[in-house]
Amino acid sequence: MAKHGKHARVQEADAELVDGASVQAAPEYDALENNAPEATKGISAHQKKSKRMRTVLIVVSAVLVVLIAALGYFAFMLYQEASDVASQASSSTAATLKDTAEATDAKKQGSRLTAPNLVALLGSTEDEAISKVGRGATVASSSDITEEKGEGDSKTTEVVGKTVTLALTEQQADSKGNTPSVYLTLDKDGKITQAGYSAAMSTLGYGDVSFSDAVTEKHVVETLLGDAGLTVEDGSVELPSADEYRTYANDGKTIAQEQYTFSGEAPAALDGAQHAWQCRLNYDYSAANVSNNLSDTLRLFYVYVNA
Repeated sequence: MAKHGKHARVQEADAELVDGASVQAAPEYDALENNAPEATKGISAHQKKSKRMRTVLIVVSAVLVVLIAALGYFAFMLYQEASDVASQASSSTAATLKDTAEATDAKKQGSRLTAPNLVALLGSTEDEAISKVGRGATVASSSDITEEKGEGDSKTTEVVGKTVTLALTEQQADSKGNTPSVYLTLDKDGKITQAGYSAAMSTLGYGDVSFSDAVTEKHVVETLLGDAGLTVEDGSVELPSADEYRTYANDGKTIAQEQYTFSGEAPAALDGAQHAWQCRLNYDYSAANVSNNLSDTLRLFYVYVNA
């Protein structure tokens, strides 16, 4: 019995050791403490990713703002350019309409289509010429014609004549401000020895006719010489070669000007007396080449008759 009791106590002790060993082999496990570092690492990576995303979004937003600003700027520039083009087109159209209206008005009023009778002014005084011309003729400028006579200390300056420009204020200027005018050259006795007239082609009723057509088809030279009091047959004035009346810009291709002075002699319609005459047709394309609009061409006609 005693042995049996001892054996029982040994088993209980072994059981306690076994239980103790099993307790040591499976101690309590604190998941929160052991997993804390890994959890901390997970949160840090997420924050870094969020920060990168915010940075990317900021950069993208900045780029979009710059692009929107650039698009706005280019849109504004395009609008400005379109406005300038529209303004130029409007100005050119207005000028063309004004010239057309002047040409139409000229057809209704014969005085706008005809030059004054210049032959009738020859031998007249300045005041007589103003009265004969009419059309609101007003002295616009006047200057003496002088000559130096003698030699050395005895040299003197003598007035031998005068030039006078009359503005025809009752004839409307063209869209470029060219007022029809009469030019008088007087001798020392105050008698007219040469009379001239100038006007824009649109004022005369020829509109935007080309240089060559003005000479060969419209017979502008013969017509205005007839207005001036001379008898000249249509077709008697010929167009010279282009090299004689045409000049080019520096590129050698763009026409800068077409100008030619026609001259000759013709009898007066009134008494048949012969008079020397000159007609200058001048087409200046400077403004037209800049605006790229032929309606801006300066077209002027001059006619002179000598006593």
